[in-house]
Amino acid sequence: MKSPVQLYLRVRLPDGSYPYLRAAFAANGRLRPHHAIHSGRATEFPGASYHLRYRIGEKRVWEPVGKDPILALTRVQQKVRDLQHVNDDGDDIVPQVVADAAARTSLTAEQPKPPLLLNEAIKEYLAEVKTHRSAKTFAAYRTTLFLFSPDAAKEAAKDTQVKIAGHKRKESTAKITRQFVNKPLADITRKDMLDYVEFLKKVQGSVPRTVRNRVDFFQIFLHHYGLPSLLIGKDLPQYTEKKVRAYNPSQLAKLFAEATQDEADLLHFFLCTGAREQEAQFVCWTDVDLELKTYTVTEHLDLGYQPKDKEEGSLPIPDVLVRVLKARRERYPQTRLIFPGKGGKPNGHALRVIKRLALRAGVNCGQCRNKAGKSCATHPVCRQFVLHKLRKTFATTLHHKGLPAQTLQRYLRHSDLDTTLKYIADADDATIRKTINSTFQGFESYAGGTR
Repeated sequence: MKSPVQLYLRVRLPDGSYPYLRAAFAANGRLRPHHAIHSGRATEFPGASYHLRYRIGEKRVWEPVGKDPILALTRVQQKVRDLQHVNDDGDDIVPQVVADAAARTSLTAEQPKPPLLLNEAIKEYLAEVKTHRSAKTFAAYRTTLFLFSPDAAKEAAKDTQVKIAGHKRKESTAKITRQFVNKPLADITRKDMLDYVEFLKKVQGSVPRTVRNRVDFFQIFLHHYGLPSLLIGKDLPQYTEKKVRAYNPSQLAKLFAEATQDEADLLHFFLCTGAREQEAQFVCWTDVDLELKTYTVTEHLDLGYQPKDKEEGSLPIPDVLVRVLKARRERYPQTRLIFPGKGGKPNGHALRVIKRLALRAGVNCGQCRNKAGKSCATHPVCRQFVLHKLRKTFATTLHHKGLPAQTLQRYLRHSDLDTTLKYIADADDATIRKTINSTFQGFESYAGGTR
């Protein structure tokens, strides 16, 4: 059913015109920020403003909602709810919408509308995120909001009688506890946000990228309730964009040399499929066809798994992985999952496996320290060894061997090519030198000139 509210961008075209263009969405249904449909294709219009289009009776209405794409989507949802206040018998929508607007803007003293308090909003929002988003996303928002309001975390722990992330140990609770009054959500200020940033940096010891992520998550929470971003421009925490790095052949050789058979199987799967952590955690034998040599990312609702962006996808797998998986099937003929944990349940400890392997293989950098002060020279805490780097190694290796970026985008199941390009690391200097020499080898006969 077509939504009664449509989202548009108002853009400035090269011919000087200033039209409304329909906002562009990716194939997975996500809004493409600042993209609109122009001449039949999605085109980026940086800085363009979003507008809602809907009807009240016979009148078409254009309503500006700002430049923030997340806030624009939130306003679409709010407007749809407003317009759904139509009588079942088909009465004109105008009186109802006007009445709703009046009810929101002119509350009497006898019937005041109580303000939504921060902790109530957090509880309500997390319940919704837990229902509709992945467990990993829920954990990220929960930690962000509980760090902002420790009282909300205590209330949640009391309600559920479970230990909350960031509050598992008494000593860590003492470190993170900060005073924050449970004020109305709409009364949170820019200063509150700046204080939160300072807390994350100085008390939590969070790295710049983590601080920025926490701020972004909190502001998305505000947008959910129709509130604007409190930190914009120079107020936003800055971080250094890390250069994409893939594992080099020397590192991989040392990892495989030290790996047990099960660890080597897991490494091969990540490197040969570019799988995400949860995809490897929930991959079943029915997801691979060892005769056709394909792997399909598949939904397994009974295991509590849905692919990212609710999108399945297939890709060919190399002969080496086929041989590895056939040998593994002979060792584990009864399991449903390819990499099961204890009791045949999904194994969520792949990162721990890789970090422990890196320590045994002697490839840790020796410079990393975690928050407990442990050094990666003697503990499995090196930040150089993460699962996502294996996905980037997969992408980089295939692209440098000639696979087109558009095909790689499909294999990685990305909604846009820009994301895929971020996964491709530069070639090393030796490879670049070899390419340069072979490219210009034919010029050697001209080195002495022609006269």
